[in-house]
Amino acid sequence: MFDNVLADIEEKFGSAYWTTNNIQTFPDNYQGDISNSEYLRVSVLPSTGSVESFGDDLGVRTKQISGLVAIKIFVKAGEGQGRLMAIADLLDNLLQDKTLTNGTKLRMSYLSVEGIDSANSALYSASYFIPFSLYGE
Repeated sequence: MFDNVLADIEEKFGSAYWTTNNIQTFPDNYQGDISNSEYLRVSVLPSTGSVESFGDDLGVRTKQISGLVAIKIFVKAGEGQGRLMAIADLLDNLLQDKTLTNGTKLRMSYLSVEGIDSANSALYSASYFIPFSLYGE
């Protein structure tokens, strides 16, 4: 099930809606060079799982996982919060309140503005979070 959540999220960032925005998007553990001053790093963070039984004899079982999609947004420093907010709005249009191909359900997002990036003072950053859940197996 974990791979289904990851595939759902990666599919959204490969969509025509997203790619037309020309915002580079990388997995969080990407090790290559990033030369753009505007980009995202995406992590899928499963946090809880459960198995539920139901039915007359409790013989029907379903597994559920939930967690967060965490997206670190980087923009050019010194230009205010406007671009961070605009990208968060684009992400909401892409992800918020959606049910994806493999059944991953995304909820309401929230944003944490962090300020000047500690690793590169030319960048300003925020973290966008959106909870997910997936039922199956």
